[in-house]
Amino acid sequence: MAIQILGSINIDLIASVAALPRPGETVLAHETVRLPGGKGANQAVAAARMGGSAAMLAAVGRDEAGGWMIGNLRAEGVDVSGVQALDEVATGTAFIAVDASAENQIIVAAGANARIEPRLLLPPAVDTRVLLAQLEVPVATILAFFTAAGAKGRCRLLNAAPALPEAAALFAETDILVVNQHELVHYLGRSHAPAGPEEALAARALLTAPDQVVVVTLGAGGAVAVRIDGHFHAPAVPVVPVDTIGAGDCFVGALAALLDEGRSVEAALPVANVAAALCTLARGAAPAMPRRAAVEAFLDGATEHARTIKKREGAAIS
Repeated sequence: MAIQILGSINIDLIASVAALPRPGETVLAHETVRLPGGKGANQAVAAARMGGSAAMLAAVGRDEAGGWMIGNLRAEGVDVSGVQALDEVATGTAFIAVDASAENQIIVAAGANARIEPRLLLPPAVDTRVLLAQLEVPVATILAFFTAAGAKGRCRLLNAAPALPEAAALFAETDILVVNQHELVHYLGRSHAPAGPEEALAARALLTAPDQVVVVTLGAGGAVAVRIDGHFHAPAVPVVPVDTIGAGDCFVGALAALLDEGRSVEAALPVANVAAALCTLARGAAPAMPRRAAVEAFLDGATEHARTIKKREGAAIS
């Protein structure tokens, strides 16, 4: 099967700082680096590294950065035949500051991403099972992507980030909606983020059809799949993060790959959590996405650890 991804392609310019700047403050970076990024590209790489067949629909500028990004995606095994190089516009750029505790601030210059129009879209391949989009490209183009001939009947997965008021128009054309706790607050019009899985059930208000699912990611609180008649909570994997920039994109890309395999949302969530946790152990976004073998090795190790604990508990009881 296959995953078709409509999304952004950016270069990430990352500055490592001791503390994030306050308004009006200048801070000095002790390291800077240029890495491949953009939510669409990140999720495509995450899906490909998890073993998915990923194809991108995107746009870059006809510039050095655009050529560099296409080369990076091709090297990751992502199908880039649907990536357009546009004249008179620059490739998207994200300016990122990361502090000593792995928190970050991000400013995105959309560039070519803002110029992706419905006429540039390619129809989904016959074997495409998952259609994936995020909100760093025009909402009107995403709507066309999710409502085009052949779209319904496939799994339409929307990562509604960054939070945009107009994105609510997409929810009725979405099968699985993924938001973090801050985005959930935005779409619900509330004043505070959910403190845990039970509060995340407020996401049920975003459902527009009986068979839809809203997945709420809660950082250290894990992830919750909310259905109209129930929910499933997958706890987070405890790690000491180095850089959290790409974790959300890694989760979504891994989820897409697992859904493409035919897994249910509930079966996919714990595995996607592991992928996202491993992503935080390296710097950058796309370069930090773990490969399937690493995720499975972690899961196998965790299972063996659980078995050992149970054996010890059994011995202590006897």
